[in-house]
Amino acid sequence: MRYNAEYKEQAREKLLHASGRHAKQNGFNASGLADLAAAAGVTTGSVYKHFKGKSDLFVNIIQTELKRTADMYASVDSSDPVQVARALAAYLSLAHVRNAGAGCPLPSLTPEVARADDEVKLAFEQGVQAIHANVTALTGDAHSAWAIMAQNVGAVMLARAMRSEQIQRELLKAVRQAGEKIMDQDAPMQPGQRS
Repeated sequence: MRYNAEYKEQAREKLLHASGRHAKQNGFNASGLADLAAAAGVTTGSVYKHFKGKSDLFVNIIQTELKRTADMYASVDSSDPVQVARALAAYLSLAHVRNAGAGCPLPSLTPEVARADDEVKLAFEQGVQAIHANVTALTGDAHSAWAIMAQNVGAVMLARAMRSEQIQRELLKAVRQAGEKIMDQDAPMQPGQRS
């Protein structure tokens, strides 16, 4: 039975979404191709219909997941400080810490990308640059965007490794406050405001 192109694309997207979620939750390298396929409810044979192998699947997961994060930041109205603050605070939430599968891929997959081949690293670098461009639009400064991204990703990684919810909360709050200070420093001055 032949499937039309739209069905194939939907199946591919479902596979990328489910295997990306699984990889963020359980680790990409720790998951076999059968695990990644099973997460999407397909066989390993189905994976090979869409991708050359596990490394090609990883490249596509990285591209898809980082695009999702970039799009999330792109959807924030940079002229609305409340929206900007909410978006940055949502990243530093216990919900994000507790649900790696639904969250940003940076805290969970970055260590694995660091040990991957150049094709994976290139996809990662391009995706991170897209996120950076969108965070820069929110912060107004490229250096501040890097600082906030690094702080936030590091905070989520550290919080996920903590057993104590109290320490997790303290860490997330401290990084959120540091981010707010960075944002305040880079905010354009309003008429009549003193420096």
